[in-house]
Amino acid sequence: MQKYLALLFLSLATSVALAADWQYTTVPGGGGVPLNVVTVGDPKNPPILLVHGIGQSHYSFKKQFDSALADDFYLVAFDLRGHGGSGKPWTPEAYQESETWAQDVDAVMKATGIDHPLMLAWSYGTAVAMDYIRQRGDGALAGLILTGGTGGLLPFQQPQADAEKIAEYARLRTLQVSHNPADNYEASDALVDWLTESKIPQSDRKVFQGVGLMLPVYARKAMTSRSLSNVDLVDQISVPARLMLGAKDTSAQVDQAKTLAANKSNFALSIFEDAGHTAFYEDPDRFNAELRAFAQQCFSEGN
Repeated sequence: MQKYLALLFLSLATSVALAADWQYTTVPGGGGVPLNVVTVGDPKNPPILLVHGIGQSHYSFKKQFDSALADDFYLVAFDLRGHGGSGKPWTPEAYQESETWAQDVDAVMKATGIDHPLMLAWSYGTAVAMDYIRQRGDGALAGLILTGGTGGLLPFQQPQADAEKIAEYARLRTLQVSHNPADNYEASDALVDWLTESKIPQSDRKVFQGVGLMLPVYARKAMTSRSLSNVDLVDQISVPARLMLGAKDTSAQVDQAKTLAANKSNFALSIFEDAGHTAFYEDPDRFNAELRAFAQQCFSEGN
C-alpha cells in the first residue's frame, strides 16, 4: 500500500510540475474579447508565437511546449477567439474582419511582452497570420513558418483525393455546422482522425475531440464564410519564411508550394514525407529540430 501511495504521489507531483511549466493568463483581444494565453519558457529568451487551426487550441502544440525548445525560446500561444478557453462573441462580424484577427495577435504580443517573434501558424492559423501581415506588415516579426496550410498565398486548388473521401469530408463538414449536437459529436469524433496519418494516442485524441466541440456552430460558420485568399500578399512578405508541410496532407498544395519556394528567395520549403496535416505533432523530433535551426537563423539575422 505504501508503495502504491508513493507512486501515486510521484505521479501527481510530476503532473503538477508539468502543468506549472504552462503559464496561463487571460488578455483582452480585439473588441475586448478575452483570449486564453499560455506561455512556456523564460521571457528573456527569443520568442516564438504559435497560432493554432480552426476547431483546436494551444494544446495542439504540446509537443513543442514539452520539448527542449522551451529551454532556449519563449513559447507563446493563445486560443483563437471562439475556441478553447477564449471568449466566443456571437456576431459574425467578430470573426470575419481581418483587422479583428490582427488586433488579437497584437494584444497577445503586447500582453506577453514579446518583441519581434518568429510566428509559427498552423492550418487556419496561417490565415490569421496573413490577417496580421495584411494589417500590420511583417516589420514586427523575426520570421514566419506556415504548416498545414499556406495562408491563402497560393491560388486555391481542389485537394487531390478520391471522390469517396471528398464526399465523406463534405458530409462531416456539414455535420459540423448542424444545430444538432449529435451531428457535431459525430463530425468531431471522425475528423480528429483526419489530423494525422498515424493513430493519435487516446489521451490526446480525447482532448482534440473535446476542444473541437468547444467552437460554437455560429463561430465556425462565420470563420469559414469569409475570403481566405491572400495571393496579393506574397510579394509583401520580406522576412525569412518557411513552409513545413506534410506530403500526405491533401490541403497543403505541396506542388504549388514548391513553385513558391523556388521563386521567392526568402521562402524555404520542408516536406515531411510521412506526415499529414500536423507535421509538428506527427514528427516532432524533426520538426522541432528544423524549427530550432530556422529560429536561430531568424534571430541571428534580426540582430
